Amino acid sequence: MRLQEILGLVRDNFYLALFAVSAIAVLFALLYLIGRKTFLKGWSPLSLGRLFVLAAFTGYLIMVAGVTLFNRGPGYQAGVDLSLFSTYREAWHLFSVRHWQFIYLNILMLVPFGALLPLLHPRFRKAAWTIGLAALLTLSIETIQLITGYGNFVADDLFNNLLGAIIGYGLTMGFIRLKEKGVKRALIFFSPLLTVVVLSAGLFGYYEMKELGNLSIVPAHRADLKQAAVSADVDMNKTGGTAPVYSAPVLTKKTADEFARDFFKRLGKNPAEIEDLSYPEEGLYRVQGEPAYQLSVRFRDGNFSLTDFSQLDDGMEPMDTDEETVRESLSQFGVEIPRDAEFRQTGPGTYEWAVNQQERGDRMTDGTLAAVYYNDGTVKELDNRLITYRKVKEVGLKSEHSAYQELLKGKFLTLPGNQKIGTLQVHDVKLTYSLDSKGYYQPVYAFRCTLDGEDTTLLIPAMAQ
Repeated sequence: MRLQEILGLVRDNFYLALFAVSAIAVLFALLYLIGRKTFLKGWSPLSLGRLFVLAAFTGYLIMVAGVTLFNRGPGYQAGVDLSLFSTYREAWHLFSVRHWQFIYLNILMLVPFGALLPLLHPRFRKAAWTIGLAALLTLSIETIQLITGYGNFVADDLFNNLLGAIIGYGLTMGFIRLKEKGVKRALIFFSPLLTVVVLSAGLFGYYEMKELGNLSIVPAHRADLKQAAVSADVDMNKTGGTAPVYSAPVLTKKTADEFARDFFKRLGKNPAEIEDLSYPEEGLYRVQGEPAYQLSVRFRDGNFSLTDFSQLDDGMEPMDTDEETVRESLSQFGVEIPRDAEFRQTGPGTYEWAVNQQERGDRMTDGTLAAVYYNDGTVKELDNRLITYRKVKEVGLKSEHSAYQELLKGKFLTLPGNQKIGTLQVHDVKLTYSLDSKGYYQPVYAFRCTLDGEDTTLLIPAMAQ
């Protein structure tokens, strides 16, 4: 989710909360005017400051309900994840902005709750009251999400929400103590926020200092093979070796923008007309007109895809042709395909070229390029995942047998909810490559298996630690 979308979501729910609080305030005022001489005799009205805090707290709760309970469609698949810190492990292995964003937004969501409660009533200046009520709120949200199907019940969400409430409580009480008893007493309350800041800085600093990135093939949850019937049809090599690590043509936002401008120039489009809808890890560019285009560029390895929306015009349909005709049509996009790439037709007017780890000097080309050719003689859909990598260095490898032992410990990626394995049969193992979070192509072992009756390939990192 882009920052603009998050801000838009907050804005929409803020307007909802503002309207609801205004309506409640009007109703409260009417009830007060009607009942002040009868039902409310002797009642001390709230101070203006406390009324403001109460209004802010009410609006905040309405915003939380809007964001957590009414922000997903009815088709959302809810589930349960009781593994603590699994979202942290997943965010670390993938190291994507989106995954870290969800973690920090879940922490931030309950900061106002912890900050406002101590201002509402002196009772909530006791940590047990505020933290206990925060735990009840986040538990209620997770339970309602699960029951209604509007979200998952996730243990990490409970932890993050509670941490946010503790930070908010600490901020308010810290400033109160700072005024009353000085800096030393205040620091105790500021310590939750300081701890999160220091740990986050250390984590991201360590990641930046690492030469290579993290691999998304490392699971957040281990598979359970305790009751599994496991067999192997292949002998595992017990000695390691070496293999190259390659670097992908990583793009920055600036270089992706330049690529998009040059790309659309080839199509006769004015770069000034490009609409930039980019995400943190992907450039997304649109050009309106006849025809209209959408170009998606991934920063991590430079692969891109194009959609020409004129394919939706009346009479447009995919058309069969020969390889040379499609190659010639692709030339307008500046796309060059190796002559020895494997070519095949995958559907009506749909073609694919594949290169399997072709090494030439210090370069390796790997991946596929797919294109759809239409009856007006143009390619209107293009997905270029054919990447040429540059050799960086040689690294030592663990043995196939060592990797197999990791496989037996369940250190492989499976579908969510499918961690309990019944049967696992390994048919073959070979060295292949996987792109890490910094754009390096790292060697991994690929185990060709039958997992619970389904043919699949399980990947284990191959680099020796």
